Amino acid sequence: MRTLIILSLILGINSCTAQSESEKKLIGKWILIAESDSLPDDIEPLTENNSESESESDEKTESETTLTFNIDKSIFINQKGNEYNSTYKLTDSILTIGNRNYIIVEIDKNKLIYKNKGGLFDKHYEYKKVE
Repeated sequence: MRTLIILSLILGINSCTAQSESEKKLIGKWILIAESDSLPDDIEPLTENNSESESESDEKTESETTLTFNIDKSIFINQKGNEYNSTYKLTDSILTIGNRNYIIVEIDKNKLIYKNKGGLFDKHYEYKKVE
C-alpha cells in the first residue's frame, strides 16, 4: 500500500513538472510566420479580384500578428493592428485562449505550432518566438 501511494505521488509530481515546462516555454512574445489550411491542392480558396481588395491585402501583409503570453495566465493579442487582452489555459496539449480551444502540435523554446480543435477546417498556425 505504501508503494502505491509513493508511486502516485511521484507520478503526480512528474505530471505537474511536465505541465509547467510547457507553460514556461509558452511565456513570451510570439510572431505568426505561417498559416495553412487543410484544403486539398485542387481546390482554390475564393478571392476577390478588384484593386481595392488587393491594396487592403498588401496592407495586411505588412502588419503582423503577435501573441504575448504572460506568467499570470493573461495574453495580449495584436492581430494585424487589432489589439485584445484575454486569458489562456494550457492543459496537456490543449491551449485555450478565451473561449477557443487549440491543439498544440509542437512547442519548443523558439517554435509554436497549434491547430484549431474541432473546427470545420484543420487550420495550422506557426509562430516564432521573438523575446
